[in-house]
Amino acid sequence: MQIYLKSLIVFALGVCMLGASVNVQGQQLFRRSQFMTNPYLSNPAIAGTLPETPVSMTYRNQWAGFEGAPKTMTLSGHTSLPNNIGVGGIVYSDNTGGAIKQTGFELTGSYTIDLNNYDAVSFGLSLMANQWSFDNASLDVWDVGDPALQWGMEQSTSMDAHFGLMVFSEAYSFGFAIPHLLQSSTGLEASPFSSGQENIGVRHFRFMGTYRYQVSDEFLLEPSGIVRLTERTPAQMDVYIRGWYAQMAWVSLGYRTNDALVLGLGGEYGPFGLSYAYDVTNTGAQYFSPHSHEMTLTYFVPRSSGFSSKSMGNRRILGRNRLVK
Repeated sequence: MQIYLKSLIVFALGVCMLGASVNVQGQQLFRRSQFMTNPYLSNPAIAGTLPETPVSMTYRNQWAGFEGAPKTMTLSGHTSLPNNIGVGGIVYSDNTGGAIKQTGFELTGSYTIDLNNYDAVSFGLSLMANQWSFDNASLDVWDVGDPALQWGMEQSTSMDAHFGLMVFSEAYSFGFAIPHLLQSSTGLEASPFSSGQENIGVRHFRFMGTYRYQVSDEFLLEPSGIVRLTERTPAQMDVYIRGWYAQMAWVSLGYRTNDALVLGLGGEYGPFGLSYAYDVTNTGAQYFSPHSHEMTLTYFVPRSSGFSSKSMGNRRILGRNRLVK
């Protein structure tokens, strides 16, 4: 176990140095705060690694109050089957700001391998389907004769893959994921001036880690972090610290580099979980809207069989009903 703990520490230090050395320029995938409340959205290897079947719905209002600001909704769930197999699915709708919208889904399969009495590794692969909609008739443009504008609704559907790996125990987890693994074409027309180029789903890379430390019978601390980058843009890092009290309520503080300070609170009661995140924007976007809101509602469907011998989180560590995930 000490070897894995040392590996986790080295991984966390590497994540911090990577995130501190670069700036962020942009991303294609929709944004989320507090990824730790539903890590399956960030890594398909999570599918089936929890002792229950979580079904979650998330709504995010980016830059609230600003006309045309992004709004995102997701519905997800995953469970485990016999023989250490996991399955899951995600449906989402992302209105990125008036003219551009995307809807899609992911279907996931995963497999978990026990490493020893404490640790396991999970591999996950998702089929991604995405529909892009570009309503250029709703744009307010300077050059109405721009040849890139067709003055109508442009739609296309693309297929891709999402791969993930996660090493975990009841006390920690770390791994990586690669959305848009195949870099499939979006099907949308590129600019007529960009000869030889096409619009593709750019391959993304995510590196993430979480550690859980039981301070006392009543208090638990959960530091976590995630780094996102692409082959074309530098990295963005999220770091969080979440504190649990009395097995049911938590508060969190986070920071997303070159973007926002994130405050969060939530809890779990019986099979239900609820969380809220408030982003305080610290970039130039704060002049249009200084804040964003994100809310997640989760129902944990209980099950008595099917889950693998290892489980992420500690909703059933040592037979105790200590709520973390």
